[in-house]
Amino acid sequence: MHKVFNTMRAIVAANLFLLLFMIVAGCAATQVQQVWTDQTYQKEHLKSVLIVVLVYNPSTRRMFESEFAKYFKYRGINAIESFRDLEIESLNGDALRDSILEKMRENGSDTLLLTRVVDRNTKENIIPGMTITTGIGMWGASAAAVYSFPGPSAPTTQGYSHEETSLGMVTNEFDARTEKLIWSIRTETRLSGPPQEEIKPYVALVTKRLFSSNFF
Repeated sequence: MHKVFNTMRAIVAANLFLLLFMIVAGCAATQVQQVWTDQTYQKEHLKSVLIVVLVYNPSTRRMFESEFAKYFKYRGINAIESFRDLEIESLNGDALRDSILEKMRENGSDTLLLTRVVDRNTKENIIPGMTITTGIGMWGASAAAVYSFPGPSAPTTQGYSHEETSLGMVTNEFDARTEKLIWSIRTETRLSGPPQEEIKPYVALVTKRLFSSNFF
């Protein structure tokens, strides 16, 4: 009998672990919507990258570009953060292309990694109040059966609403020589706090997908 109970506890624990894993995986803040690779591109071993993140907040831009650079440098790839030499004002409109190309010629970069926000959505979520019926119990964990008995009901929480903001972002990789787009990823990031908190997980996800393309 003792052996049976141990087996039952092991099964329940395994199921709880699986459930927890599914919950955590499903709650990832950044979700990949689309990845595109130019299948006709003649892959070379690219050695140097200029990193440009088009955000107007200087500290956010610096954090973003430095985080990207960390992953490239770890792989032995020369990475140049654009915030060191390019003012954000020079990356607007018609000046964007000229400023970037000039900088790439100066430092000999053979590829450009360009990240930008493409949309921002805010929606209101309404959470209703919770009602609990008394007299609910469970018998037999292995049977997974829940029995409820009649009893008085009363709301235990008040309903409330909150706003949920998400950012649509695109990171593109361009070949410097041809100015051709060779790789792109589109994502949506759900913000549960300051946007800066999502920089590290976003960069980790994007670079993992990028390096799997074997361009570097």
